[in-house]
Amino acid sequence: MEALPHQELVQAWDGMVRQHGWANLAPNLMCESGLISIGERQVPYTKNEMTKETLCYTISTLTHNYHYLKEEMDIVGLRFTKLLLMPPLWLFGFCMRSAKVDRAFTINNFGLSTNLYPKQLSAASWKAVVAEVQKANPKHAILVRSINRGLNSDDYDALTGCGFKPMFARNVLLFPHKPIEQFPRNKRRQILRDEGLVEKCGLHWRAVESLTGEEAERVADLYNQLYLEKYSKNNPRFTALFHTECCKRRILHYRLLMDAEDIIGVVGMKVVEGVSTTPILGYDHHHPHANVLYRMLTAKITRTCSDHDFHRHASSGANTFKKLRGGVTNEEFTMVKTDHLSWWRRLNWGIIRFIAQKVGRPLTHKFET
Repeated sequence: MEALPHQELVQAWDGMVRQHGWANLAPNLMCESGLISIGERQVPYTKNEMTKETLCYTISTLTHNYHYLKEEMDIVGLRFTKLLLMPPLWLFGFCMRSAKVDRAFTINNFGLSTNLYPKQLSAASWKAVVAEVQKANPKHAILVRSINRGLNSDDYDALTGCGFKPMFARNVLLFPHKPIEQFPRNKRRQILRDEGLVEKCGLHWRAVESLTGEEAERVADLYNQLYLEKYSKNNPRFTALFHTECCKRRILHYRLLMDAEDIIGVVGMKVVEGVSTTPILGYDHHHPHANVLYRMLTAKITRTCSDHDFHRHASSGANTFKKLRGGVTNEEFTMVKTDHLSWWRRLNWGIIRFIAQKVGRPLTHKFET
């Protein structure tokens, strides 16, 4: 698998969005977007305004920290505890609306669940681009998503030096940058067992460089079964056209899990300078082997990263499962800069950060599975 150089990747992404528009690629990612330079590197940005529409959590702080949290309380089954938490949650929502949190400019935001960063972004480059964004958008908070110490320690330090403050977002799993054969024995055994299920169940993998219309519709359906129907409608709602274009432009690398001629699973991997993430994952929940398909998909991701020497960012979700197979927990933050905003918005942003750090953070550690 040959990954695009970073510059070609972001230009392919921008070209796709400019040609087709978010309405045709992912309707709940509707916002202004484009490219901006950090030193010699171009990265995508998103720019939002407060709207009545519920946007995807990857571009909306309100959705991520309010609508998504309400859903999570139902998923983990808090029941009586939910009644106690609802009043402060309503207060949280009021503060976010008062702070106009979705009036925000987000640097290096693809709108995917995880943003990966090019290497060697200097502190001076970060300072320059932040000053440029602040001057051009004086009424917008400035955000940088998907920052964790495991992969972005230098960026974290550079951003705090520019006046950003960390706001806890989620726990993510990072996998060691080494071949499967060098994993601890018990974790290696789990991965190899999962790999063996493909042959045992009479299935096979197919790599594709393009998707037909029918295949893209099937990929969209498999993703939707997992991310929208099982988890949350606030996840990105990617259309079949999105998958067709991402495959054709090599933005994402697709692998299809086949049962004879039927597509029953999909992995869509993105790679930035040796670091991979998998924003597209899905499987047929009605298939006879549905209970083990997720194991096969994640084993394929691990094998691909092992074979190509990729560091793996495994995002969040199924944390216990991923830890058993070698994942290491890292806290991930959204870096927030608001010191140029009105005192009222700064106050409310401060309350939001406090709740995210002091309430959301411990609850995430306690209830994650």
